[in-house]
Amino acid sequence: MIDPLSRFEAEHEEALDALARLETAALGLRRGEPAGPHLAGAHAIHSILTTAVKAHNEAEERALFPLLGGEAPTAVFVEEHTTLRDLERRLERALAAGDAGRVATAALLIVDLLRAHIARENEVLFPMARELLGAAGLAELARRLSA
Repeated sequence: MIDPLSRFEAEHEEALDALARLETAALGLRRGEPAGPHLAGAHAIHSILTTAVKAHNEAEERALFPLLGGEAPTAVFVEEHTTLRDLERRLERALAAGDAGRVATAALLIVDLLRAHIARENEVLFPMARELLGAAGLAELARRLSA
């Protein structure tokens, strides 16, 4: 059986790549480099955040977290997903206004939050989930993810 948590880990790698690009754009804006390319880059990553990353977070909340129940500290991860959505809206407003300073600030907040969030899921939550769920629970997670 393929470990369904490996799907989440692969998606984390893709998100980390996007975060590196978002950080580059934000730091370029902070340095006062020409805003156009950096705003375009931030806009592209915002799109990834509101599609692929959002779908990933929703899958965790729908399929994984209920299986773990009270056995794992999932509430903090749900709270961070909510904070991330708030920051995404903040970034969207800053992008719409073309405000380089606000874009940079929101982008760097997203980078910091999501990097730490991903690290905690990869290093704490997923190993805990593998242990708690066992083969039968992982099979059920795979079923829920494919539904």
